[in-house]
Amino acid sequence: MSDAQTLAVTGRTTAPASRGESVQPGSGLRALALAGLVLTVLTAAASLIFMVTLPAEPVEQLNSTVAASLLTVGMVGLAAAGTVLARQQPRSTIAWLMIGTALAWLLSNLSLAGAWWLLDRGSGAATVAGWLTNWSWIPAQALSMVMLLRLPTGRLPSPRWRVVERVVLGWATLAILTTALLPGPLGAEILAPLTNPVGVGALAGISDGLLSALFVVLPLLVLASAAAPVVRWRRAGTRERAALRWIAIAALAVAVAAPLAVVSEAGEVLQGVAGLLLPIGIGLAVLREQLWDLDLRRRYDRLRLTRDQERERLRRELHDSLGPVLGSISMRAEAARNVLASGDTARADDLLGSIGDATEGALAEVRRLIDDLGPGALHDHDLVPALRVQLAAYADRFPVTLDAHPDPLPPLEEKAAATAYLVISEAVRNAARHSGGTGATVSVRMTGDRLRAEVRDDGRGLGGSTEGVGRSGMATRIAEEGGRLLVEDGELGGTVVSFELPGALR
Repeated sequence: MSDAQTLAVTGRTTAPASRGESVQPGSGLRALALAGLVLTVLTAAASLIFMVTLPAEPVEQLNSTVAASLLTVGMVGLAAAGTVLARQQPRSTIAWLMIGTALAWLLSNLSLAGAWWLLDRGSGAATVAGWLTNWSWIPAQALSMVMLLRLPTGRLPSPRWRVVERVVLGWATLAILTTALLPGPLGAEILAPLTNPVGVGALAGISDGLLSALFVVLPLLVLASAAAPVVRWRRAGTRERAALRWIAIAALAVAVAAPLAVVSEAGEVLQGVAGLLLPIGIGLAVLREQLWDLDLRRRYDRLRLTRDQERERLRRELHDSLGPVLGSISMRAEAARNVLASGDTARADDLLGSIGDATEGALAEVRRLIDDLGPGALHDHDLVPALRVQLAAYADRFPVTLDAHPDPLPPLEEKAAATAYLVISEAVRNAARHSGGTGATVSVRMTGDRLRAEVRDDGRGLGGSTEGVGRSGMATRIAEEGGRLLVEDGELGGTVVSFELPGALR
């Protein structure tokens, strides 16, 4: 499944609110997303108002204010993008990460601006607000890194990235404890001479060294997190690259700004610009490249095309497979009646037996057609065992060898596994019916987070045949998941059907 197409989720229908009135699936989450956006906007407005009403700051503090203002605008945009996605797909992980990241940054900025404002007015509450500024930026920073790791699908690029995510969360936990309990002056220079009201004196000997180490590690973690969208972009197919390039560019800006923000005030401004570029990049990917498929008309047209292709495939299947069997049963039943009228009971018994066999065959064909509508075998098995069960049906007339690496495969996304199962089954069925060969081989491979599969028969090859319903249906299924299907003559004869599904790992 492609990164840009794996966010569709199914809501759970709740109990009707009253007779004749039902609650839409995910309606509570949609309302919560909208409330999160409203809170984000209000928080941003309050932060900007505090900044405007504060006394004129020294020149050396101007850069921090500019950076905070840029970041404020960027986070409102990020929350807006997350809300749009959450309204369409209420259980989208990345939508809530975007909203949470934006709100966390703005609450952190508000705590700093509010503490500064309270200090300027001599309020005793400035100490508590100042203590919040010491550590409130850390959850925002951690959420930003997790969001970069999981953009745009809500999943990590591959299981190996779990290590980076766990390190980020471990860093955040340790950093929050350290900064919240660090004795002495608060971290923000503009809040001098305030000190940490809950500082633990016993930590004075180790907190400085630990804090320095945490700040050294932070740019490295940001760089690692920002690398994830770039890796996705490099691995993506043509359609996904167009969408992911905007996110990758914004991630590179974040990666460049992160280490500079630690060593210079100009770097802080650059970090604010990067925070502004991220929602812009996401917006361009959504509006220009249909990231997340929020274009409902396009989604409807694609579903209608898939429905029409499935109808045509079923029509062909019923005509080619079930129709002749039922016709044969009808003819044999008529023959059995005539034979019985003539008194040849032995012959009639043979005909009735053949009718029973044909009926069993028709039932098996009906079960196969039902499985093709939705791969029920995957409810009980993973992809490779389900394929073995499916391919065993060809053992007598068209033996098929299955080779998987690794075996067993790592856990796959359900949609990717279903697509692979249906396409491989269709390719084998086409080979058994039309290739004129004696058998086929199926290979399934994992390369990073990509699932690659190939069906190779020993038949006559394509021979200039045109694309039929089966082949176009397979191509559509693969394209829907961001992959590409190839059907070509094999080097040593026969036909080779191959495809690749990006982002197939769960």
